[in-house]
Amino acid sequence: MTDTPTPAGPATQDPQQQARALVDRLRENGHPAAADQLARHLGGHKVERAFLITLRETLETILTALEAIDPVTETMFEKLRVDLEARLGTPG
Repeated sequence: MTDTPTPAGPATQDPQQQARALVDRLRENGHPAAADQLARHLGGHKVERAFLITLRETLETILTALEAIDPVTETMFEKLRVDLEARLGTPG
């Protein structure tokens, strides 16, 4: 990764700073709920774990919608959720 300037400012190699910049960009681009969700997970967790937790919540939302729409696709997302849970090492 290089320190190339971006519209949000110079790039950084620090994952925590990158995640905070992402929260700020989400807010600036009109996505306050997503920004709040990510910021909530960043508080007290390593960035990698925070993203995995956010991904788990997103998958749960997708699974809920897919249950009624497409059982085959829902099964594929359920496998991804189970794999994610195993990686997080926490109960669903």
